[in-house]
Amino acid sequence: MPVAERRFEAEETIYIRGDPDRHLYFVTKGVIKLYKSYGGHREAIVTMLEEGNVFGEPKLHSEGVHRDSAEAASACQVAAVGKAVLEQHLRHDSRCVLALLIAYARWVQRHERAMERLVPRDIRPRLAASLLELADRLGEPTEGGVVIGVHLIHQTLADMVVSSRVGVSKEMGRFRREGLITPRGRGRIVFLDEARLSEIAQSR
Repeated sequence: MPVAERRFEAEETIYIRGDPDRHLYFVTKGVIKLYKSYGGHREAIVTMLEEGNVFGEPKLHSEGVHRDSAEAASACQVAAVGKAVLEQHLRHDSRCVLALLIAYARWVQRHERAMERLVPRDIRPRLAASLLELADRLGEPTEGGVVIGVHLIHQTLADMVVSSRVGVSKEMGRFRREGLITPRGRGRIVFLDEARLSEIAQSR
């Protein structure tokens, strides 16, 4: 299939809400974020996607526009496949059909998890759930604990839990004092007690 590969630097836009929906996108390197804009210039991050994930509108037909926006969370590489071409290819390649069904299933699961982490009223369980999701998908095990190898500022975490940066900074400081996390370098987080974070995430 004809595939267009592009490289993006951190914070570079891949597409924005309202752009024509003509392609499915595949993360071949790095991490991207999907988000929705609200209240003027504010953002709510739906999910962060690492290598091997697919994104765009989850349908084969180009019927409208993108309902969310995509941006590089780190330097990354993305492959774009035209939906018309992909639809033709799927008619002759059953393995590709299965792979796409699995990708769509993960897609649904990610959005369900995004909604679940926003259910608690208190910022504390929402933030704990978001951190655990990032650790599960982007974490790198080390001797000192699990490290999220992506630069995360408090504003990014605030966008994930739909809260203020000040509120997130306060809770992150509390997590550090409780020995649940520790910073490592600029924008990196080490998880020291995932079990306790899980208990906090499940509290309501």
